[in-house]
Amino acid sequence: MLSGPRTVCGELQPPNDGPMAAIAVHTGRADCREVMRVFRAYYRPDTPKQGSAGVATVAGWLCASNSAAQAMTGRLSSCRKGRVRVVADAIP
Repeated sequence: MLSGPRTVCGELQPPNDGPMAAIAVHTGRADCREVMRVFRAYYRPDTPKQGSAGVATVAGWLCASNSAAQAMTGRLSSCRKGRVRVVADAIP
């Protein structure tokens, strides 16, 4: 089943003891089970990442993490596939 914008798919603990993150559909429609699998894979230490943004392609999704300054807004990471964007936001 596809979920639309502002749907929270679940919670996940990012690496490095960061804050818990709410994983959500930001734009478009996505299957929450797939979204959670993508973020779990992206956050695994053995997933190859490029550059300071930690860019990686996971199951066809292009994912990246925000800088420390950008993360101050609460957005930790995002992944995009076509017109769909899913995000990991810090839970205060």
